[in-house]
Amino acid sequence: MATRRDVERKLRELIQRMDGAGDGVRGSLADALPDAKVIELTVTDLPGTYWTQLASGRMHALHDGPAERADIRIQVQSDHLIELVDGRSSLLGSFLSGNVKIDASLGDLLRLRGLA
Repeated sequence: MATRRDVERKLRELIQRMDGAGDGVRGSLADALPDAKVIELTVTDLPGTYWTQLASGRMHALHDGPAERADIRIQVQSDHLIELVDGRSSLLGSFLSGNVKIDASLGDLLRLRGLA
């Protein structure tokens, strides 16, 4: 099981990687999710809930604790989260196998599916 520190490091790494992604990647993400979205992530095997805002293809700062209002809620175990960030698992495959649970509007789910 990954530690809380491991999870936070990986989430910050993901945010930095997305920030450094090319305009094409950020543009695709902005096209898929054109409105700002608050994303809340709960790590089910650790005492950890985090949130960030995704707007214009960029993820903003990582915040500790639950979001006041979240548009997209994700639940995942720590080890699987690290596999996702490292690219050893896909989000779509993880969702379909039940390793990742996503609570979002049908429209947001369809848009996210288009990114996978």
